[in-house]
Amino acid sequence: MNHVAKVRPSIVTEYRPAVPAIAALIDARREGMTILPCNVSPALASQARLQLEQALAAMRPASPQMVMGWLKKLAGMVANAPTDEDAVRAAVEAVMEVCGDLPSGVWSVTSRQAWCRQPAVNGRLPGTFWPRPAELYALLRPIADRIGREVDGCKAILAVADQKPEGHRVTPTEAERAAVMAKMDELRREREARAAEEARVREFGAYMPGNDATLRGWDLIRALETDLPKMTGEMRDFTFERIAVLKVAAEAADALLENAQNA
Repeated sequence: MNHVAKVRPSIVTEYRPAVPAIAALIDARREGMTILPCNVSPALASQARLQLEQALAAMRPASPQMVMGWLKKLAGMVANAPTDEDAVRAAVEAVMEVCGDLPSGVWSVTSRQAWCRQPAVNGRLPGTFWPRPAELYALLRPIADRIGREVDGCKAILAVADQKPEGHRVTPTEAERAAVMAKMDELRREREARAAEEARVREFGAYMPGNDATLRGWDLIRALETDLPKMTGEMRDFTFERIAVLKVAAEAADALLENAQNA
């Protein structure tokens, strides 16, 4: 990726998972346990407040420059990384299209190490090679989900910490039980919605005009726009969204390459 060596990535604030005491409370809450004020000491509340700030920062959108900086460093650690201008452009566009909605916290030193340290599969070390976008998404999506859970969990811990002390109570109230069930239903709906969207991507996202698998970038965008009048229903709606995402990725690649050439 020598063509983009002079592009300066956005500063990444390294995300670190919550300490075990906070993580245990978050996990217990997700499994239906009610967190009581007696479970949250002042020191624990202070840790949760700090972790919430870090997790919220990590959930901010990642810029194309940040993603490019992450990929540029990875290129020096793996085999078969793209080197010529067309290959660099294609790599950036592909990763931005598939992974561009992931938050800034996943683009970290830790996640790059996680890619390189993957165990052998059938005698092959996948982390020694340049990742396919789908492989990279599979690695980074759980990190993004974990950060999101920490945001919700730390907010809940701090809400309990801010409650006025009351007498010792072992059994949760019906209202507390109902709140836990409502949250679990919300999480279930979120998982189902994510699964439905992933199924939609699998069904419509692989469409290539004229079955031409070589199309990419602006050529693919123009070909999809040409085929839009032939489409109906959900296929047409999905392709509208796909074109919008492709345009963002193509414009990001254009801007990065232009910056590198002018640097």
